Amino acid sequence: MIQRVQSIYLAIAFIAATALFFVPVISFVDMDNQGQGSIKELVEIKTSGKYVMSMAGPNQVETYIPGIILTIAVAALALITIFLYKNRKRQISLCWINAFLALGLSIFMMTKAQPASLGQVSEWTAKIGSYLFTVIIIALMLALRSIRRDENLVRSADRLR
Repeated sequence: MIQRVQSIYLAIAFIAATALFFVPVISFVDMDNQGQGSIKELVEIKTSGKYVMSMAGPNQVETYIPGIILTIAVAALALITIFLYKNRKRQISLCWINAFLALGLSIFMMTKAQPASLGQVSEWTAKIGSYLFTVIIIALMLALRSIRRDENLVRSADRLR
């Protein structure tokens, strides 16, 4: 049913995946001259790309097409899975696929978050986007557990008939 608890977990995964477009994953200060400490640029990494902050606003330096595609796929699969409540086996398989896609997205973003030269970076901070990956995966696992519980309940009711 659509009002079951797994729908809430899947909605949380959808909202968290959608929020990844708007919040940064990691930010760091890239130093121009390592010894003198002059600041070159403040860099933010989002799922859509690498942004350099300036007084005029963020300037996108690099676009992460795989990050965009994976984020859309994770959000779309979570939303689609909510409405497949009549087919619990398909819901289970889509939850597993979505969890692996979310894991792949988090690995992709963590590799992109590594700066090219580690010696010239200071003040590396994890932003809220880095925690949203964990929220997505936990919500998908909780939804998977709830769907399995419903499937077992239906099977036990069928045995009683």
